[in-house]
Amino acid sequence: MELSIGEFEAMQMGWRKWWIRELELRSFEDFGLQIEGKDILEVGCGSGYSASLITAKNPKSYTGLDIMEEQLDLAKRKNLPNAEFVKGSADDLSRFEEKSFDAVLDFCILHHVEGWRTFFDEAHRVLKDGGRIYIADLSRTCIHITDACFHWGHAEEALFSFRELEEEANRRGFVTVKKDSWLNLEAIFCFEKDR
Repeated sequence: MELSIGEFEAMQMGWRKWWIRELELRSFEDFGLQIEGKDILEVGCGSGYSASLITAKNPKSYTGLDIMEEQLDLAKRKNLPNAEFVKGSADDLSRFEEKSFDAVLDFCILHHVEGWRTFFDEAHRVLKDGGRIYIADLSRTCIHITDACFHWGHAEEALFSFRELEEEANRRGFVTVKKDSWLNLEAIFCFEKDR
């Protein structure tokens, strides 16, 4: 996955930080995310903005994963407590041991991952029994609109409808705990490891 300059700049904007803080993370917590004393993995951690919000809530550990070296460098400079930042992709969590996390978080990154289906297998392996995935992400429809407006050109293989996303999670060993969407453009999901 390679981001365009426009997408990279959009990740850094104040509105995106507000959206993560006030809508996505709060929704995760409303859906049952417990951070204090838990082992948290965030896929697509970027420059560490959400990591700063999460580590302020005293997790046992926080691991941020991203494929962009420059983003990881920015995240590491924050010197967050109990935080580790590593290079890697959401569809390959092989660097982590089985049953090592209580929760896996996605703040609108999965639609960049062509192997998003494999992400569910990987998350299932690294989650502890009863562990959960919290996903805030954009639908194929939303991405098509943004691509038409900004000429970003997302890979079609990485896009999904919310129904496809949920069905894939369920097929790969997760039950849907809760979900919500806004105009079928962005949705929040909570999936729990079932077996």
